[in-house]
Amino acid sequence: MISRWRAAALTLTIAAGSLIALAGPAAALGSADFLKVSGSVLKNAAGTGATVSLRGTNFGGWLTHEDWMSPLGEFALSRNGWSATASAGTAANALDGDGTTRWTTGAPQNGSEWLRVDLGALSRFDRVAFDHTRFGAGEYPRAFQIDVSPTGGSGTWTNVYLGTGSATGTVTTATFAPVTARYLKVKQNATAADPWSVGEFNVFNDAASFDRTQWTATASTGVDVPNMIDGTVTTRWKSGADQVPGMWVQLDLGARMTINNVTLDTEKNTTAEEDYPRGYTVQLSDDGSAWTQVASGTGTVKATNVSFPAAAGRYVRVTQTGTGDKWWSIGELSVALNHDDYDLQLTLNQRFGASGAQAIRDAHEDTWITAADLDAVDAMGLTYVRLPIGWTTLLNTDGTWKPDPWEKIDWLVDELSDRGIYTLLDLHTVPGGGCPWASCGRIGPNPNGFWGTPAYQDWVEDIWEAIAARYEGNPAVAGYDLINEPLLDFNEDGDDVARKSAYYDRLYDAVRAVDPDHVIVLGAFFGYNAIAPPSTYGWTNVVYQLHPYDMPNATNWTAQNQLVTDRLNALPGLLAAPGVPVLFGEYCLYYYDDVWARWMAGLNAQQQSWSNWAYKTRGGDDDGQGYWGMYHDRPAPLPVINSDGSATFVEKLQRFATSTFTRNERLVATIARYAGGLSTFNPVAVPRTGWTATASGTGGSGTLSGGIDGNSATKWNSGADQVPGQWYRIDLGTVRTVAMVTVQTPAASAATDYMRGYRLEFSTDGTTWTTVGTGAGFGWKRPISVTPQSTRYVRITQTGTSDHWWSIDEVTMYSSY
Repeated sequence: MISRWRAAALTLTIAAGSLIALAGPAAALGSADFLKVSGSVLKNAAGTGATVSLRGTNFGGWLTHEDWMSPLGEFALSRNGWSATASAGTAANALDGDGTTRWTTGAPQNGSEWLRVDLGALSRFDRVAFDHTRFGAGEYPRAFQIDVSPTGGSGTWTNVYLGTGSATGTVTTATFAPVTARYLKVKQNATAADPWSVGEFNVFNDAASFDRTQWTATASTGVDVPNMIDGTVTTRWKSGADQVPGMWVQLDLGARMTINNVTLDTEKNTTAEEDYPRGYTVQLSDDGSAWTQVASGTGTVKATNVSFPAAAGRYVRVTQTGTGDKWWSIGELSVALNHDDYDLQLTLNQRFGASGAQAIRDAHEDTWITAADLDAVDAMGLTYVRLPIGWTTLLNTDGTWKPDPWEKIDWLVDELSDRGIYTLLDLHTVPGGGCPWASCGRIGPNPNGFWGTPAYQDWVEDIWEAIAARYEGNPAVAGYDLINEPLLDFNEDGDDVARKSAYYDRLYDAVRAVDPDHVIVLGAFFGYNAIAPPSTYGWTNVVYQLHPYDMPNATNWTAQNQLVTDRLNALPGLLAAPGVPVLFGEYCLYYYDDVWARWMAGLNAQQQSWSNWAYKTRGGDDDGQGYWGMYHDRPAPLPVINSDGSATFVEKLQRFATSTFTRNERLVATIARYAGGLSTFNPVAVPRTGWTATASGTGGSGTLSGGIDGNSATKWNSGADQVPGQWYRIDLGTVRTVAMVTVQTPAASAATDYMRGYRLEFSTDGTTWTTVGTGAGFGWKRPISVTPQSTRYVRITQTGTSDHWWSIDEVTMYSSY
C-alpha cells in the first residue's frame, strides 16, 4: 500500500516536473528531519544526522475523553419515570434536556418559590445541580434549601442542604452526604428583583453513593454468598458445581441507582482465575420481578468487566449462560457509574446513533484544539506534540472502522509539520482498557478487559498496521507509541511482564512488516522491570517511555524534588543498559516552578526527550489542577451525557475553546525556557543583608524577622486564621533583580499553616505596586517564578481562607536560575 506521505511526495515530484512552483514555510519538516535511534539518542537524517531531543506537550482530552480534564460530560441519575411540579411555571422544562427552555418563576423572588421532583422510585444520591446558563445573569436563587422525602407525605421531609445560588457561575451545585429518597424539593428563601430560572435540573450518585453497606447479595446456588461483596478478592462466592446456563448472582443495592458497569473479579494467581463465566447476561430491575437486559457477553480470565449504556435499577442480576468444566466463582462483585471514554461512547451511540454521536465528538474536537493552539505551541519553542488517540476515534465499538477516522490526525500532523514540529502518535486507549484507570479509556479491574480478549488484541494489531501504512516514510511523525501505560497488575510478576512483552512483540512485528523505519515507543510502566529488554526480541530503533508521577505526595515539595533527583540519577544507567533513548512522555510536578526547571534542564543535559501532561485541562487551582495544563480553569457547565439533548450537548462543548481558559503564564514561561535545550539550573540567591520585614499582623511566638532570617527555628505568623488581605512585606534594602520567590512554612505546621492563595507584588518605592504573580498556595513550600525584574519591596498577600494561621519559616529570593 502506498503511504499517505509517499503519495504526497509523488504529487510534489509530478508538480515540480510540470514546472508548478509549490512553496511552503521554511520551517516545515522534510525528509532530512526523519528520526531514527542512534545508540541512546535520536538523530535526524534517518539516524545519521544531528541529535534531536523531543521537547513538548500532550494534547490530552482531544481525541480521547478524560472526564477530569476534557468537557465531554458526566453521567447523572437516569430521568426515566421522573416528573416535576412547581410553585409556578412549567416545571417539566427543567427536565427536558433542552438548554434553551427553562422553568421560571416569572416574577421577582419573594422567598416562597419551590421546585419539586419525583424521581419515580427510592433513589440514592449526593449531589444536585441546576443551571440558568442561557438566561439572565441574576436568575439564580439568592438562598435555598433542599429537602428530601421517601414518600412525599407530610412529616416525612428531611433537610439535607442550605446554601446560596451561584452568583459568579451559571450552575448552582449542592453536595451533601448520600441520602435515599424518592422526592426532593428545592425551596427559594430570599428576595430579589430577578426571577428564579432553571434551564436543566440534574441529580447525581457520585462515588460516595456506592456504599456497599447498603447492599445485599443472593445467588441461585453455591456457598459463601456474602464474600462477593466483602471488599476483598481473597474470599469468594463459589457455585459449588460446574457451570451450566441459568446460574445467577444478584445484588439489591438498597435503592434505585444509575450504573453503567458491573465487574466480577477474583484473586490473582489462584485457581479462581479460571472460574470466570463462560457467558453472561446482566439485567436490572426496580422491583426484583420485572427485569431488563442491559448487557451480554463472554467472561475473561481473572476479571470480567461489563459496560453498557447508563441505566437505572435497584436490583442487578448476572446470569451465567455458558457451559464449562469449572465452577463459577466471584471474589468481588461491584457496580459503578463510570465516566470514561468507552462508556461515553456507548451512551452517545444509544441516544443519538453512530452519526449523532460522532457529530457531538466533532463539536468537541473542533473546539478543544484549533490552529491557534498550534501557534501557541510553536511560540513556546516546543519541538513535538504527543497526540493521545482513543481507539474509539478510529473504530466503532464493534471493531469496524469509522468512515473517516483520519481527518483530525492528518490535520494535526500536517499543520505541526508546517511549523517544524513533530507529532508522536500515541494509541492512548485500547479496546477493553490496557490499565484500570479512565486514562486508558475504560475503568475496570486489573487486568482490564483488553488483556483477556483476543478480539480486542486483533483490533489493535489492525489499528497499528493501518497507522503504519498511512504514515510510513512521513518525517513529521516522530514515531509510534504502541500502548499507553500498559498494566496487567499493580504488582506485575514475571508472567505478567512476559505476557505484556510478547504482545508488544506482536505489535512490533506488525508495524515493521509495513513500516521498517519509524521509531517505535514502548511503555516501561511502572519501570524497566515491567518490560523485556530490546535484545529479548531483537527490537531495534525503539525508545522506552516512562511516566514519572508522584500523585500521593502532590503537596510535598520535598517528595517532588526527590522524584526528579532519583530519575535524573538513574538515567545514565538506563542509557547504558538497555542502551536505548528514554522518552519521559508524561509528568506533572505540580506547583513547584524550581522543580520543573531542574527536571527539564537535567533531561536536556542528557539529550533525552520530554513532554508534560498536558496542554490544557478544564480544572483550576480550586481542585489542584492549575499546573496540569498550560491552559486551565474553565468552570463552564458540562454536558450531562444521559440527559442533555444533542443541541444542548454541542452548545456546551463549544464553550471550551482555549481562548476561554486561563493561561498559566509561569508554567508556560518555565517550559518555554527549556524548550530550546537549555541544560542548566543554577539558582542564585539574593543576599539577605539589609532585609527588613513588616506585616499586617504578628501573633504567638512569631516575629517579623522570623520569616527572613535564614533560621528554620524562627518564624513569622499571622496571629489569626487566614482571611484574604493579610500580608507580609519585605524591604530588600536596595533595588535587586528577582526571578523567583520561595515561601516556606515551618516544618511543625507544614500541613496546616501554608498560605491558601497568594498575590505577589513588587515595588521600587514601597508605594506603587505591580502584581507579578497570583495563584494557589499548595503545600508547605511554594516557589513562584516571575519574569526577572528589578524591585526593592516584595509584598506577599494571602488571598485564601482557612481556620489555620498563616506562618512563614523563610522567604528566599533568587536573582536568576
